[in-house]
Amino acid sequence: MWDTLAKTGCWRGEVWNRRKTGEEYLELLSIQAIRNNDGETVGYLGVFGDLSSAKREEELELARQAAEDAMRMKTQFLANMSHEIRTPLTAIIGFAETMTDSRQTLAERAHAVDTIIRNGRHLQSLLNDVLDFSKIRAKRIELEYLRTSLPELLAAAVDSARAQTEEKQLEFGVHFMPPLPLHIRTDPTRARQIIFNLLSNAIKFTDIGAVRLIVSFIPEQELLAISVQDTGCGIEDERIEALFEPFAQADRSTTRRFGGTGLGLSISKELAEQLGGEIQVSSAVGMGSVFTVTLATGPIDTADLVWDLHEFNQSSGVRPVRTVRAPTLFGNVLLADDNRANQDLIALYLRRCGLQVEIAKNGQEAVEKAQQADFDLVLMDMRMPIMGGLDATELLRLTGFDKPIVALSANVERSDIEAALAVGCDTYLPKPIHLDAFYQMLMHYLPQGEHAHHAVKINSLQLENDPELAQLQRQFHAELPQRLARMRAAYIAADWDELRSQAHQIKGVGTNFGMPELTRLAGAMEFQVLRGDISEVADLIEDMAHLWQQ
Repeated sequence: MWDTLAKTGCWRGEVWNRRKTGEEYLELLSIQAIRNNDGETVGYLGVFGDLSSAKREEELELARQAAEDAMRMKTQFLANMSHEIRTPLTAIIGFAETMTDSRQTLAERAHAVDTIIRNGRHLQSLLNDVLDFSKIRAKRIELEYLRTSLPELLAAAVDSARAQTEEKQLEFGVHFMPPLPLHIRTDPTRARQIIFNLLSNAIKFTDIGAVRLIVSFIPEQELLAISVQDTGCGIEDERIEALFEPFAQADRSTTRRFGGTGLGLSISKELAEQLGGEIQVSSAVGMGSVFTVTLATGPIDTADLVWDLHEFNQSSGVRPVRTVRAPTLFGNVLLADDNRANQDLIALYLRRCGLQVEIAKNGQEAVEKAQQADFDLVLMDMRMPIMGGLDATELLRLTGFDKPIVALSANVERSDIEAALAVGCDTYLPKPIHLDAFYQMLMHYLPQGEHAHHAVKINSLQLENDPELAQLQRQFHAELPQRLARMRAAYIAADWDELRSQAHQIKGVGTNFGMPELTRLAGAMEFQVLRGDISEVADLIEDMAHLWQQ
């Protein structure tokens, strides 16, 4: 300060001062040298100005700008979410409406079903992102550390990624760097969520080239390192930090071109850190990106490290998506749910198993019906008007009802599950219902039933009065083993056109000759082959053969 005054004759700057109350505050001090006619400094004039109010105004302005930026980002996020939700909803509603058209072909119906399922799952993933983000912000995310098979952890993400890359005609590679642990201790659901998100992002932003998954283990740090490498558009250095901000993507053009909520990487980063690791990024514009997530594995015994990667290589293969078969069961089921759509859907699943279904629209009605009739199983929604599922279950147990009660709810918080079990529910099934878990639950609580014989016999008097019809029926029955043999041969030879043709022919005449169940099976086979899902075909052929033998 004094050097500046000596050279220039003035100085201006900020200094701290203290009030009589002891409070420190910032002042703006301006000092001007006073000189005589000979240019000699004879004194100084100092002017003080209180900067505390100005500083407060500056801080308020910065806070206001930050709030406006946050509001702008949230507004943009809500606009993006509105678009992201409306897009699959439009497809779901539109294709569902087309299925009411009696003129719709089987191929069109199969396409509509697949489109509805695909968009429904996409919509579910969007909602899961929003819920996860809100839990993370509220610090309510719950982790469940389990001994987890590493090959199984990777398998589902790899299968999904391979299917996505095939659709975009990209090369997909999986590389395991030994040694790797067979088991790690982590939360498998959250770890899988991170891997799936990184792979999905890499595929989304890559139009030409390849996506690769590289898995390695860092023994000295007890960390699993999973890298996802792509040959996509790449990211500029100054925009990498923004990738992990909520509601944000690299820039607005990214949102317009690729869609998305901008929450996936933010959620993945938070989850990775809670799982004892982190996410690092390296990228070059026009060359591609590498995202590497590390996850704590817990202590790994030397005996659990493997160099033979056969087991891991097996896990990287595609596991075909299969249609879940309904088991044949016996029993009466009480379904308590206030939502009409849920009633219809769950009742449909139950009737496909050969079960008798009674509907209750609320908990009070469920208690009354359970006391009036004999039920083998109760499916109880937790949130209903008049009386909720918790109160209804507790009341049923107090009245001596000892049959299984399964809680159904879209709430999957641990506290909700524990509350349901505490009042007497035997288990807890989350919504939306996944058929494989649903059928497994039914098979656990209900006895296996004999194959229902739904065939309606042709009236014997009709056959006597119409010998030609009787002859056609005998001829159809006689030809059926040959048709089944041709279907088996077509299945072995992967001749799907022939298989579909045979199924279509049987479907067309089975009911007319007193075998409507055969028509149903043939129709199911034709539909599955048309969808490209052949996982159930062999079982359907054997079911048809068993029905013919009866």
